[in-house]
Amino acid sequence: MIEVSEVFLLISKIAFIIFFFGFCIFIHEFGHLLVAMWRGLHIEKFSIGFGKPIFKFRRKNIDYLISWFPFGGYVALPQLDPSENPQTSDGKPLPAVKPMDRILTAVAGPLFNILFGFFLACFIWKIGIEGPAPSKSFTVGYVPETYQDSRGIEQSVPEFKAGIKAGDVITAINGQPFAKGWQEAMEIIIYSPKGIVNLDITRNNKPLQISYNLVPNPDFEGLGYPFMGPLLPTRVGNVLNDSPAMKAGLKKGDILLEINGIKVINPELLVKKIQELGSLPLSFLIGRNKATLTISGVKAELQPLEDGNKYKIGIHIESSPSDRVLYHPTPWAQFTEVLNRTYKTFRGLFDKKNPIKAKHMSGPVGIFHILYVIVKNAGFIAALNLIILISFSLAIMNLFPLPILDGGHILQGTIEGLFGQRIPYKLNLCLSYTFIVILFSFMMYVTYHDARRVGKHIYPNSSSQKNEMNEKTVNNENQPDASLIEPKNSELKSPDKN
Repeated sequence: MIEVSEVFLLISKIAFIIFFFGFCIFIHEFGHLLVAMWRGLHIEKFSIGFGKPIFKFRRKNIDYLISWFPFGGYVALPQLDPSENPQTSDGKPLPAVKPMDRILTAVAGPLFNILFGFFLACFIWKIGIEGPAPSKSFTVGYVPETYQDSRGIEQSVPEFKAGIKAGDVITAINGQPFAKGWQEAMEIIIYSPKGIVNLDITRNNKPLQISYNLVPNPDFEGLGYPFMGPLLPTRVGNVLNDSPAMKAGLKKGDILLEINGIKVINPELLVKKIQELGSLPLSFLIGRNKATLTISGVKAELQPLEDGNKYKIGIHIESSPSDRVLYHPTPWAQFTEVLNRTYKTFRGLFDKKNPIKAKHMSGPVGIFHILYVIVKNAGFIAALNLIILISFSLAIMNLFPLPILDGGHILQGTIEGLFGQRIPYKLNLCLSYTFIVILFSFMMYVTYHDARRVGKHIYPNSSSQKNEMNEKTVNNENQPDASLIEPKNSELKSPDKN
């Protein structure tokens, strides 16, 4: 039976998502509204959401609405339309907007998103957010020989073909050192320019360099996620009541060293091995209180999950305190990180040899789903960190100088101010409608891929997340981070739940 406290916590998490997700959009449109009022522009409506209004009221000749479809919003400003002769909704003529008024009104939305992002970033700066402990290298735990591509055809793993071996210590990627171990290294690999990965390796105390080309990893929706995996400790977190693990005697804090005589390299491979062994009795060699002992007679139970039946033993894997540290990034550092990720993502999109594609983006549906998974599994601080990312990215993407975006209005106002004349009406109208169709088609495309992901569990990088054992990824350092690459979204991708 579900306790009242659990229901209250669930409601609070959903309310958190709705409020902050909606507020990122609200503050953007509110910026437009305030500056439009300051500059004396004619304002028809201020709406949060699209479609039929749920609630509305009128004040000072402006209609304020909350509409049914909450993923967006708008301020109706007829004077910013491409029309040669702007009019009110009832046909009254309006004066043409001055270039500076157009620019200031357009700038206000992204500016308010940046200010809101900096405001929230101050909380992360003060409270801190957990991340992987500093490490200037990582040790390769395993390198598979083959994999099955999206067509089911067996292919050679590029890292294996290049000669990377278990036990290799990787110290730099593409000439770039890293400071946060596997997590940072994995992201550098995914964003590798021209899909070429150059590794600085130490093997048997001797330096060497190995290069290989990225190929789409079918387990990560075709991203260039590495097929190799790191050597990571596999520690037991919570042990579920009445589970096979609890009955056999596994305890929180145990380090899983071997399963049926096979070395446990990291949580991901442990999951695979449990699935392979199925209902066979499992025997674990574990580390406990600086001693080793054997736990036998663990029999995994077959349980129905969203993506099929999986064998489970009923534990969570967690990082030890020494694996995680509390970071206090400044608001400026958080902002520049978003700029950097956005640049790398767009570079990957236009790089034909890098597997990053438009399908890896997410729209409002995907963002909402990701936020739900984060707040459910990683807590409010991790979710707040993503809200900051969304707010900053919403500002950055809307500043792109494209028609219908704020950057397009800024460009148009700048051209009018410099040359003293407006962009020809027919050209302006044609560009506007063309980009409306492009943006709408793009949103349908990313929403389609978002819908395919819903039901699968996408976890961002977070320190406090706990995944139940026998999932495909159970350590948050195994997760790629794809940046925001669409005006109102962000996606930190992780492998599908198993």
